[in-house]
Amino acid sequence: MRNLVVTDKDISTQLFKNSVIVNLNNIHYSSCTGGLECLKCAGACYFKDDMSIISKWMNDCQLIIYITRVKYGCFDIPFKKMLERLVVNHEPFYSLVDGETCHLGISQLRKKLLVIGYGDVNEEEKKMFKDLLDESTLGFSYSSVDAYFCEENELEDTLRTFGGVDHE
Repeated sequence: MRNLVVTDKDISTQLFKNSVIVNLNNIHYSSCTGGLECLKCAGACYFKDDMSIISKWMNDCQLIIYITRVKYGCFDIPFKKMLERLVVNHEPFYSLVDGETCHLGISQLRKKLLVIGYGDVNEEEKKMFKDLLDESTLGFSYSSVDAYFCEENELEDTLRTFGGVDHE
C-alpha cells in the first residue's frame, strides 16, 4: 500500500483515489488499556479488531493523511483513541533521538504525514496542536510532518485543495 487517509468525518472517496480511506466512525476498535502487552509480545495487541490491519497499513504506506477535528489544541476523541492503539508500531525498548528518550517506530520506511485539522481553532490551539504533533511523531521515520487548519464548513474545499496529493 502506498497511501492511507484516516478521518473522523465522512469524506468523498473521489478526493483521494490512490489511497485507502479509513473512517474511524465506521470501524470497530477498542480503547488501549495501557497494559503494554503489545510491547512484550513483539507488537501483537491484546485486542483482535480493525486496528490490527490499520496498524500494519500505517507501517507499510508512504503517505499518511489524518483528517481530524481539533478540540482544545488536541486530537478529538476518535483520533486519540486510535493513536493510543498505535503503540504496537513501536520498538519495545527505549532509544535516544535528538536528546529525547522515546520508543522508535518499527517501520523504517520514510513516510510523509499530513494532518488536516478542522474546527473552531484559535492560534494558541494551533500552536498547542503542532507541538503535540511534533512530540508524538518523535521516533518515527517521517520525512515530513505538516499540519493545516480550517473551519469545519471549509473542510470540503480544503480537502479538494489537497485532493490528488496522494498521486505523488
